[in-house]
Amino acid sequence: MVFREKVRRPEPSGLSRDRLERPLLDEAGPSVGLLLAPAGSGKTTLLAQVAATQLRPTAWYRARPEDRTEDALVQHVTEALSVVLPNALPVSTTVDQLILATESGVAQSVQLIVDDVHELAGSPAETALERFLEFRPRHLRLLFGSRRPLALNTSRLQVSGDLLELDSDDLRFRSWEVEELFRSVYRQPLSPEAAAALTRRTGGWAAGLQLFHLATLGKSSTERIRAATELGGRSRLVRAYLTRNVLAGLAPERRRFLLITSALGRLTGPLCDELLEQTGSAAVLEELEALQFFTTSTDDGTTYRYHQVLQTHLKGLLIDELGAAASRELHSRSAQLLEKAGCPRDAMRAHALADDWASVARLLQQGNTAGHDWVARSGLPDDDPWLALARARRLFRSGSVEAAVRAYKDAEALLDDPEFQARCADERTQAEVWLPQPPAAPVRRDGQTVRRTGHAIRQATRRIPEPGVGTDDPLAAGTIALLAGRLDEARELLLPVAADSSARSAGRLWAAISVVVTDLARGNWSDAEVPLEEIALSAELEELPWLARLARGLQAAVLLATRPEDWRPDGCAALVDECTRDGDRWGSLLMATSIGAAQLRTRDDQAALDWLRRAAVEAAALDARAPRAWALTFGAVAMARLRHPGTAAQLTETEHLIRAAAVPGAHRLLDHARRLIEEPAKGVTSSRARLHTLGGFRLELDGQAVHWPPLRPRARALLLLLAIHPGRDLHRERLIDALWPDAPTEAGPHRLQVAASNVRQCLAAVGLGDQAVQRNGDAYRLVLPGTWNDLTEFETRLRQARKSRTLTDWSAVLDLYVGELLPEVGAAEWVLAERDRYRLAAAEAALQVADLATDVQALHAAHRAVELDALRDSSWLLLADLQEEQGDPTAAAATRREYARISAELEAPVSPRERPARDG
Repeated sequence: MVFREKVRRPEPSGLSRDRLERPLLDEAGPSVGLLLAPAGSGKTTLLAQVAATQLRPTAWYRARPEDRTEDALVQHVTEALSVVLPNALPVSTTVDQLILATESGVAQSVQLIVDDVHELAGSPAETALERFLEFRPRHLRLLFGSRRPLALNTSRLQVSGDLLELDSDDLRFRSWEVEELFRSVYRQPLSPEAAAALTRRTGGWAAGLQLFHLATLGKSSTERIRAATELGGRSRLVRAYLTRNVLAGLAPERRRFLLITSALGRLTGPLCDELLEQTGSAAVLEELEALQFFTTSTDDGTTYRYHQVLQTHLKGLLIDELGAAASRELHSRSAQLLEKAGCPRDAMRAHALADDWASVARLLQQGNTAGHDWVARSGLPDDDPWLALARARRLFRSGSVEAAVRAYKDAEALLDDPEFQARCADERTQAEVWLPQPPAAPVRRDGQTVRRTGHAIRQATRRIPEPGVGTDDPLAAGTIALLAGRLDEARELLLPVAADSSARSAGRLWAAISVVVTDLARGNWSDAEVPLEEIALSAELEELPWLARLARGLQAAVLLATRPEDWRPDGCAALVDECTRDGDRWGSLLMATSIGAAQLRTRDDQAALDWLRRAAVEAAALDARAPRAWALTFGAVAMARLRHPGTAAQLTETEHLIRAAAVPGAHRLLDHARRLIEEPAKGVTSSRARLHTLGGFRLELDGQAVHWPPLRPRARALLLLLAIHPGRDLHRERLIDALWPDAPTEAGPHRLQVAASNVRQCLAAVGLGDQAVQRNGDAYRLVLPGTWNDLTEFETRLRQARKSRTLTDWSAVLDLYVGELLPEVGAAEWVLAERDRYRLAAAEAALQVADLATDVQALHAAHRAVELDALRDSSWLLLADLQEEQGDPTAAAATRREYARISAELEAPVSPRERPARDG
């Protein structure tokens, strides 16, 4: 028996994530895909989104426990494929019959999705599925969703390159995706910091995000942000989900293993064996990881950790099931084992959960442990010197320099011990370096200045030393080179530090951030968001909140430049406001500068200038002349593009500051600003230019058509392709595929560069400057500041019309559509999708005008709606109604006959589009 519900494709929902969908839809990619992740990871959601695309017919089958026989599997796969094939497959009872049936009955590229395959594990159905996988016709693509590894020969597929596997780490939501999810799908926006906190708390677990959304429905923005930072496994909905979907099917001994060992936090075979007083724990941990059971290892099986949400849930279950006293005892034993194993951080956490604060203070005193945020919230007396030192360290690691210096002084006064006081004084000196008026660098007994990394970098923020002078430390030297604008040198020095796993975490992560900044300075913004996400997560794990926040701020600036949305500037501002609120003046300076640079890149020059002025003020207050020189230099570029009357004075002031701070790299940018001022004298007349692509490509200057210099066909095609995506980055692979599809791999980029150069020269020759075609890493865009563009105007008018729904606004949209997009290129593949999009939008406008207008205008618009989209039912029906209303029944009858003829010619009924209701 086959239940149709098992082969019904679910409706797509949730956030569409291109980074996951693209490889699964790639025609040239592997023909078998496997999504292997725990419950609630978003496997079914992603599979439903892939199934909903129109790329190929997609059959769907959701496996259930009752389908564990070969016959049941074969029946369901047959039925699933028959739903999407022109002709149903013949009935089969064995997998071999099914394979033969698909060889003759599946004649085109078809995709079969089998979800919840883990339900078939260890059954005859799984064996039959493996045979089907091996001998099916090659054009039948397979996608599997499973909670645990399959007993299929996936290793052979991996070796042959015919298997794409996505695991829980691939499926987890990144912080920017969480922000987009709550804004675009749930319609409940979260600030960037709240999205980052929620991502951290849930580990990007899809079900956790959904449960958080359900738990906060109807709550205020403030309540949701607070909930995001406090979310844990004690949430009622999270507990219910984990109990029902994760823990319910476990054997009692496995459940006990998870419950007891959760007290350790850090899991190894020997530690678990000692805590449980048994053997074999290493094999259990390895099995849990292999089964994708919320258990991960980052060092090839030496140590393991449970997923954050599961860990929090288990800690709650410990108290519920063992009682508070037994839970404290278990955590105390765990702490002792962790101390013995040389894991002081994890031991401190366990002691804290055992309410053994004396042991916490002892561990702080014995080692140089940095402490944890819970120390500051512990409610312990303020007269404990070691906890006071931990608080000072936390403040410094959070970027609150002035508060940290005061806290170090308070801690130093609490204990009359020379060694403790020396430690406090030494760390306080390192913090004082970053005060607005830092003390002089420490001096050794022989009179030589101590060149510590922090002192060297801080000194360089005031004036850049000569190359090679001042420090032999590669981290300091690389940072100074970056401040000076010597990008090649900075990258060469910082890359080894960023890759050195033995280096101190703070230095390694700062080097990694600096390497990303060198990439941004070179114009490569498109690939920065992922490394910044990894840096932020690493910094959070290492309890370095200042570096985590800085990485998040840079990531927000990158997304502002590469994925501009109306709400992103507010998110960036919230991050800077957070810095200001916490007393993090250096974070505020660096974030304001990066946001200003991002706005400059998007050519929002006024917003860029506002941010860069804010950065310059902050830099002046911190006596950081080198960063201030960069902020003023970027600001000069914005002012030059704005034709700001104070540009000349800004250039003079900035020139003096660049010389005083010895920032050689800023001279080139300042020269660029000067050239921008001089451009009008060179005949750059973009402010009087109008670019048309609807109805044909043409450029007008002062109302006169421009006669283009000769351009080779492919160069002209590149110009047209960039023109129909105004201001947007197009990756070079997309451009090469569109214009040079048959070019050898190594020849395509070169041909693109040559064509882009020819287009630049052509645009410069007609008075549009030599920077109209800009390169952003591996992407290109057309930038014509001040030029009126019909597509940009069309999009703006369309958004306004959909919002206002007035006749005036819809008429303005329709008037702009003077013809199809670039008719001169014919049926070139790269224009078809955009051409259809604008045509259908114009048809929508025509239909709305016909519905809102009266008499001749309405009739004319209805005719045009039918011409633009003959498959829209409502256009034909409205046209016939209008003809009848205006006294022409003959024309109305002819319209209905033509509509019936077109409908009959279609193989399937025309999908009705919503028809606006006419008044009266």
